[in-house]
Amino acid sequence: MNRLRNFLPAKLSILLLLSFLTACSVSPQRTTHVKPSSLPATSDLVGKYSLFAGSEVSFDVSEQNGNLFVSMFGVQSQLQKISPVRYKFEDGNELKFDYSREGIYDRFATINEGRPRWFIKEDSLQRSRSNVTNQAVYTQQLYKDLKPGAYAFSRFISPSRGLVDYSVYLPPEWKRNSNKTYPLVFFLHGQLGWEHSFPDSVPASQLNQWIAQGAIPPMVIVSLRTGRLKGRVEEQWSSARNETLLTSESNYELRQYIRQQFRAGMSAKTTAIHGHSRGSRGAIHYALKYPTSFSSAVANAFVSDYALDETKRIAQQNQQQIRSRGIPLRISIGDRDEFALNMGRKASPVIHQYLNNLNILHDYEVFRGVDHGFVNIWNTRQRTGLPNGLGELQLHAEAWAKG
Repeated sequence: MNRLRNFLPAKLSILLLLSFLTACSVSPQRTTHVKPSSLPATSDLVGKYSLFAGSEVSFDVSEQNGNLFVSMFGVQSQLQKISPVRYKFEDGNELKFDYSREGIYDRFATINEGRPRWFIKEDSLQRSRSNVTNQAVYTQQLYKDLKPGAYAFSRFISPSRGLVDYSVYLPPEWKRNSNKTYPLVFFLHGQLGWEHSFPDSVPASQLNQWIAQGAIPPMVIVSLRTGRLKGRVEEQWSSARNETLLTSESNYELRQYIRQQFRAGMSAKTTAIHGHSRGSRGAIHYALKYPTSFSSAVANAFVSDYALDETKRIAQQNQQQIRSRGIPLRISIGDRDEFALNMGRKASPVIHQYLNNLNILHDYEVFRGVDHGFVNIWNTRQRTGLPNGLGELQLHAEAWAKG
């Protein structure tokens, strides 16, 4: 409670943070940004402002006789007007109102505990097009966690799929105030996995070391959590919603968001896909169905026998395009995979042979003594002697270089 009370107007340390607010609310694609035709009237600023939807930390801004008042926990303070968008608390600290990409004045900025805080009207958060304003809040919260050479965790609101939790790895050299762009790897987890599956299995220090050694180029890796369907059934990566999420070039979808925020995967030729277990089914699915949307694909421990008929059908239907415009595809699995040994799963060798019969080029490797676990597959040695994770990232890198 004491921490929440620090937000009371008399104790707020509020700074004019226009540059920060602009970075959060305005996309680099300025053509989609609507600028208000006039400055706001006092009544336009009235409303309940929250950190995020459902947050206990919120301010009520009200108007009385043309003056603005702000209250929290029943404590009310009058705001002194400096300009139509700048106001001052009784203790002299300032706040700045700003507008969303839709041109609506619905937010203001503060700094508390040394960190930027951005409050947005609750009705904006709950509007049918709340994707933009909600996303701005998640993005603002992400900014404080971003650290080059490390993982950060956040959320993206997809028009096709709704809330998508994700992790992002940024290379050590990455800087926010830069124009340098980077290749991108989408990682798709296996059944019961989540956005932490890749970070928990692959230390950032390992990636940093490989980059420092020049073994792989600096890259951005985004690990997504798949969705849930009615009844809490885990969604397949090949679902229509996930197809749109991962392939759409729409301004409001995931690819554009990653380009705007991380300057990564600026084209299909620098966007790879990598999956484990159920995620490997997804990686193969995208390699065969959307070969022009990705630079390369890697599938670790493909044991989804239930998907074989559909996967074969896609390969057969698209074989001509795949042979002429296909992407590098690698399938790898351990010979001690428990799904194969105990449940008779044969998806990896079956699809390998089927692709051979269609003359669809791909790489296939079986690791001796390796089970289904992603960590063991990542760290085992390829036939070349390289750690498998390194070798498979190099496969992506070779595709990026050719693109």
